[in-house]
Amino acid sequence: MLPVLLSSRHLARNAGMRINSPLNILKRAVRERSRSPFILFQGRSFTRCSLLSQAAKKPTRPGVISAIKGLKLSPHDSKASGWQDIKRLFLLAKPETKSMFFALILIILSSAVSMAVPSVIGKLLDIAKDEHEKPESETETETMIFGLTSTQFYTALGGVFVVGAMANVGRIVILKVTGERLVARLRTRTMKAALEQDATFLDHNRVGDLISRLSSDAGIVSKSVTQNLSDGTRAVIQGFVGFGMMSFISWKLTCVMMLLAPPLGVMALVYGKRIRNLSRQLQTSVGELTKVSEEQLSATKTIQAYGGEKKEIHRYADEVRKVFHVGFKEALTSGAFFGVTGFVGNVALLALLLTGTSMIKTGLMTVGDLSSFMMYAVYTGSSLFGLSSFYSELMKGAGAAARVFELNDRKPLIHPTIGKDPVTLKDKVLQFNHVKFSYPTRPQHHIFQDLNFSIAPGEHVCIVGPSGGGKSTVTSLLLRYYDIDSGEIKLGNDSIKDFNLRKYRRLLGVVQQEPMLFSGTILDNITYAVPKELAEDETRLSRAIGQANCTKFLSNFPDGLQTPVGPRGTQLSGGQKQRIALARAFLLDPSILILDEATSALDSQSEEVVAKSLLQRSVRGKTTISIAHRVSTIQHSSRVLVLNKLGTVAETGPFDELINIPDSNLNKLLSKEQEVEEESPQSKPEEQEQEQEQEQVQEQEHEEVPTPPITT
Repeated sequence: MLPVLLSSRHLARNAGMRINSPLNILKRAVRERSRSPFILFQGRSFTRCSLLSQAAKKPTRPGVISAIKGLKLSPHDSKASGWQDIKRLFLLAKPETKSMFFALILIILSSAVSMAVPSVIGKLLDIAKDEHEKPESETETETMIFGLTSTQFYTALGGVFVVGAMANVGRIVILKVTGERLVARLRTRTMKAALEQDATFLDHNRVGDLISRLSSDAGIVSKSVTQNLSDGTRAVIQGFVGFGMMSFISWKLTCVMMLLAPPLGVMALVYGKRIRNLSRQLQTSVGELTKVSEEQLSATKTIQAYGGEKKEIHRYADEVRKVFHVGFKEALTSGAFFGVTGFVGNVALLALLLTGTSMIKTGLMTVGDLSSFMMYAVYTGSSLFGLSSFYSELMKGAGAAARVFELNDRKPLIHPTIGKDPVTLKDKVLQFNHVKFSYPTRPQHHIFQDLNFSIAPGEHVCIVGPSGGGKSTVTSLLLRYYDIDSGEIKLGNDSIKDFNLRKYRRLLGVVQQEPMLFSGTILDNITYAVPKELAEDETRLSRAIGQANCTKFLSNFPDGLQTPVGPRGTQLSGGQKQRIALARAFLLDPSILILDEATSALDSQSEEVVAKSLLQRSVRGKTTISIAHRVSTIQHSSRVLVLNKLGTVAETGPFDELINIPDSNLNKLLSKEQEVEEESPQSKPEEQEQEQEQEQVQEQEHEEVPTPPITT
């Protein structure tokens, strides 16, 4: 059976549906043409797909997912050609053309000085020999060197050496600065590409590997384009000049030298290909090592709590061993290549020396000519080694560049900037209509089968449900971290898929159970991503701080809002971090605010303050969606939406109404929660204990210091 070619335009026209990604195209195609393999192309470019088996009677999403390449960055591709990557390597340096051109002039100048030395030495040797053989009557006459007296010649030679040294210094400085600019630009571009990726991509690729591509890979690429290019250019100049001078001095000896060029060239090509593949394997292994180390360092407390240090050290050692094995192979390959080529070079010099000595005896060469020739031969041989090293480093750069370019080239399935500007979400009804969804990493497990609900403007709806029932998934879908499999999510009359994603998300506010705080001050984190005019409004800032009940603990800090929070907010307790995140949301005052267990670490007093602030939002027509399991949080909502494990809405209504129905789903859910709490030891929440302990310590440390006002 012949494969069927399907285009996005064809499917959209025949299926009467909007195609937003290759995944949706494939799913539709599988449903309609399940008995025929197919190849998908979108626009002018082919989407790489596997031909689906004709035997698949009931195509499922796992088959569709496996057909799409690019969700996960490939670890390595040893057969891929590196020349395209090399071309892109040099295109990276295009903005630095002027600097590179000036560096090239300095390279030529310094190389010219270096290549003049053998000729000068040969001339001096011949002059010294002639002086020794002169009759005593002629020794009183001053010898002229290149038409100059000895004093003039050595003075001029010293000046030339100074110029060469200055050119060398200038070359190194320019290329170093150029390399730093290039790697900064490459890392910025790569980070931009990583931040624009969709959640599906981030689910398949661990942070450690992305960090490796940003750091070590980008550095190797920069070195390959700048320093390595400089060394290669210098080697080419020295090789051509050396070959020319050797031919000028003695073409016979040059022919002897050239007999070694073909085998050395073949060895260099084989070595370069091998070292490129090993380099990419090494960078991949380093990426895996970075993944493990990043995961372990992030979970140090958990590892220590369970006594897992030994296990994690063994796991890390296994990854280190893999890096060592690849590095060992690279060392053996380099050692064998340079050892063999070095031996061949030494044999060649010995052959030249023997041949040259016999030519001196027959009067075909002078001692100075042979000395100059041997030095030029060394320069030429060094240039061949330099070119081999240049080629191997270039291949290393190509291997690293392939990993960096792979991330740069990867286009997100959900484009962040395509679509119309939503302008405002005020007074718009939120609707989930027949939503079906499963996570790409677990396509066989459907979170929602047929989810339907609507939220009116100004409502405070609390979503509850069993563990794994999809409460937090509602947040992910509303923020459009993932696209749904079928159905529609609408705000007013518009599907959220029609919106410019970046502008749409700016109109939403979200506070998570474990809020992420960034290194900086408390003020920096409260005003993070908040428009400048809001961040500079001190009245509004103070109101937001009060709405989140941050005033008390901020007053205990000597620096107030200028207090550093530490990496990921490690200097603050869980409750303090949640209140700072809430203050950020209240300062932004979005039309739709999403609270995902955002008050789980708060004490009753703080939770009551936050509840009053949310009630004020509802009065002003602002929508709030809370995800919670604590009764104290649920009862403050205007409506409760109960999900079940089937991925549908079990019931909805005001809290007071549902709680008074004995067999309601809400009562059953809360009863289970209560049973779990009764079985667990009765103790204070860890976050509350940490917060109280920290505040007590701070009060003791500063008990003699007057309580300072909150400073901005």
